[in-house]
Amino acid sequence: MDFFPPDPPEDDIEPPEMEQDPRWNPPVDEVPVIVPIGEALAVTDTVAIVVSHARVFRNGVDIVIDRRTRRGGRTRREWETMQWSAHASFPGSGADRLRYGMALGDGQHLLLDRPGWTPDEDRGDAHSLFATGGGGSGGPDYTVYLDGMWLWPLPPEGPLEIVTQWPAEGIPESRVVIDGGALRARAVDSRKVWE
Repeated sequence: MDFFPPDPPEDDIEPPEMEQDPRWNPPVDEVPVIVPIGEALAVTDTVAIVVSHARVFRNGVDIVIDRRTRRGGRTRREWETMQWSAHASFPGSGADRLRYGMALGDGQHLLLDRPGWTPDEDRGDAHSLFATGGGGSGGPDYTVYLDGMWLWPLPPEGPLEIVTQWPAEGIPESRVVIDGGALRARAVDSRKVWE
């Protein structure tokens, strides 16, 4: 007698159905409208953080940050430490880490690394902010990263402030203000991939 039964035929294996929670990621079945922004959040001798563009979907906005660093006169160990302090999505990486957040026109403040609620908690229509994808490349003397922030649902009318700070790199709290209403208006131009 065999311990393990034979596998069922492949046609009989069905993955469990999982509904995508709109709070966590942009929809996979939409082509967003790209809204160029190109505003510098912070620039030092070795760091440039720029709000590159927004990807506007029918139910939210993915803000893309272009983050560039150069080594300057740092030792190899200092350079590596700098790279780790840039991981905004790792709350345990210290008070001097790179951080992002948003202030909405209705007074809500959202932190990327601490949404303030658990995914299972029902918060109704309250806004949420989660890290999306990102990635980058670099070499021994530079890095180029894209950091994404998914804001759900669409921002309210009024100013939408994108905020950063990176104390380890001498960057105090800095912000770029864009028009939340203008982003909302573009949501109708996103297109479904599949109807």
